[in-house]
Amino acid sequence: MTSADADVSALASIRQALEAAENAADADAAAALFADDIVAMVPDFPVQEGRAACLAFMHDVMGWLSAQFDRHITYTSAEVVTSADMAFDRGTFSVTVSPKAGGETSHVTGKYLWLLRRAAGEPWRIARLIVSRDQKSEAHDINPRG
Repeated sequence: MTSADADVSALASIRQALEAAENAADADAAAALFADDIVAMVPDFPVQEGRAACLAFMHDVMGWLSAQFDRHITYTSAEVVTSADMAFDRGTFSVTVSPKAGGETSHVTGKYLWLLRRAAGEPWRIARLIVSRDQKSEAHDINPRG
């Protein structure tokens, strides 16, 4: 396996780990994949800057979502590029959201772009996380703050 193949494999492992963390509503496991200076830009929320802010944000949102909904996300990469200590992963996601109290199930799709970075001797970390929805779900508003 070449170094480039190993990097692509490492990025696939990060994608799978983030997917698993989100599906388990495990904010700590998700934040473990982030660089200290991560910037997260997700629909319907202010930009979150820094690991501590992103962790607090994820605890808040994941806690609210997991209390109200059964939620399952799948990430599908369309392109991965690595160059020395920088990389990006671009792809799509699909989320199914069902209210725990019963009701209509929503299916939301969108796109993501993750910029990753690694320091010497360190693993890859997500430094910039950008997500956009293809369309807003009318069935469920997933922003607890409105």
